[in-house]
Amino acid sequence: GTGATSFSPGKIGQVLRTESNSATSLATTTYSDIGLSQAITCSATSSKVLIMGSIMSSKSGTNTDRGHGIKILRASTSIFQTQTLYYAYDSFQNSSFNDGDSTPFFYLDSPSSTSAITYKIQCATWNSGTVVFNSDSNQSPLVLMEVLA
Repeated sequence: GTGATSFSPGKIGQVLRTESNSATSLATTTYSDIGLSQAITCSATSSKVLIMGSIMSSKSGTNTDRGHGIKILRASTSIFQTQTLYYAYDSFQNSSFNDGDSTPFFYLDSPSSTSAITYKIQCATWNSGTVVFNSDSNQSPLVLMEVLA
């Protein structure tokens, strides 16, 4: 059949993947590294970078709530941040709990550069409650895709 011809869809120039399975425990409302970063060098300044992945986390406690937020940095510049620190949230009352989560994230960036750029993922916890990222060797993947103009 015939397809749409009134636009020029982007093509994928390269795909890079990394992962972190090193456990990082956080109990802070300040965004901090969780060991997840990847560099990419785009082939043109018109390229975009699709950033996607999933944060593996474990929350436990008794009569308490736990949550975390996600921030994406291009070098040292924040380009995305969840609106709250309870973006991924668990609430348990009158019982003990241990919960594992996988929190996906996606962002399309326009870096306008052909220099190497490092993207980094940071997390912070709601109400300074303890959250363990990449617990029990669970892997948090990070994928960068160059989308050509």
